[in-house]
Amino acid sequence: MAKFDQIARDLKAEILAGVHGLPGERFMTVRELAERFGVALATAQRAVKRLKADGVLIADATSPAKIGSAQAAPDGNGSGAARGPRRLGLIVTDITNPFFSRICRYIQRAAGERGFQVLVASSESDFPRERKLIEGFLEIGVEGLLICPGLDEACAALYRELIGQGVRLSFVSRRLEGVEADYVVAHNFVGGASVAGHLLTTGYDSFGYVGFGPRLKRDERLQGFRAALAEEGIELPEQRVADGNGRRIVHGYRAMQRLMQRGDRPRAVFAFNDLLAIGSLQYCQEHGIAVPGEVAIAGFDNLPECRVTSPPLTSVAYPVESIARLAVQNVVDRIDGPADRAPNRILLEPHLVVRGSTDPKAGSVRPPVGEEEETPRHRRRMGV
Repeated sequence: MAKFDQIARDLKAEILAGVHGLPGERFMTVRELAERFGVALATAQRAVKRLKADGVLIADATSPAKIGSAQAAPDGNGSGAARGPRRLGLIVTDITNPFFSRICRYIQRAAGERGFQVLVASSESDFPRERKLIEGFLEIGVEGLLICPGLDEACAALYRELIGQGVRLSFVSRRLEGVEADYVVAHNFVGGASVAGHLLTTGYDSFGYVGFGPRLKRDERLQGFRAALAEEGIELPEQRVADGNGRRIVHGYRAMQRLMQRGDRPRAVFAFNDLLAIGSLQYCQEHGIAVPGEVAIAGFDNLPECRVTSPPLTSVAYPVESIARLAVQNVVDRIDGPADRAPNRILLEPHLVVRGSTDPKAGSVRPPVGEEEETPRHRRRMGV
């Protein structure tokens, strides 16, 4: 018998005997239960879930759960349970980023269609905060986690530990090397290569890159960009890779300043994301550098803001709504299905949306709006 089953059975007997109070009174928290039995939070949470399914605990929107009546589960299999809301926890790195705002909206919609509420939190790329948020979610009884993991080197060890404890989770928009977990991400390498191909075809011959920063140990967008340039015999030297040590507009501004103050300015610049690209564009506007006349700029994520910059920003698009739906499907399938299945790893195909920041002729063509710009193709890869 699994540990959580044994704990649930023992607690059920105590609850029905009145040891923990009367129906309607509060039961112990998941953390208190974990401390009492000397088990992980995930194991304690699974025991509480079983007790709720059996009807001896009643789920509500708070923690701890309430004690149910003995009559709630006459057959002991949960058929009479007064089931409360099913909940998932979603952690993103920066809720103020428009990309993550879209992810949150689509995940809440997809989860709602599956009967789940979603609790949302922002880690602010702070590892202690990320760990604390996860512990809090598990303590209040979420059944699964959707995570855009942080960049701290300790993150991989944390998620290996959680998966080992039986926590159901799926990574969203970013994956961690060495962690055997479900994930849904854009094919960043292909997206970066597509930008290089477009810029080369348009006639640009010297290039720069505005990156996230040194905390991003493996930048697949930069790798794809470099690889496609190398196929044409063009090198992207390290001095042409600049960063502002962050992902926001101000960081793009600072990085572009360094690139443009060089004696050999690049003629085309690709930025890690759209906010960095917008910051790069802002620097050029403030310093009289014509875009795309003197320098072309392209981004990644295809935020709605790309259509209202001047000129409109070329960007890599991918189906954000599909990321959300597939990530929810991953975690719900792991909750309701076999927990020991192989990780489901999904890469989604991006495509480039060309606008006036790299091609003046594109300004006369009205691009599709919203999700129609995103090609809903994706590629499932097991074991990559």
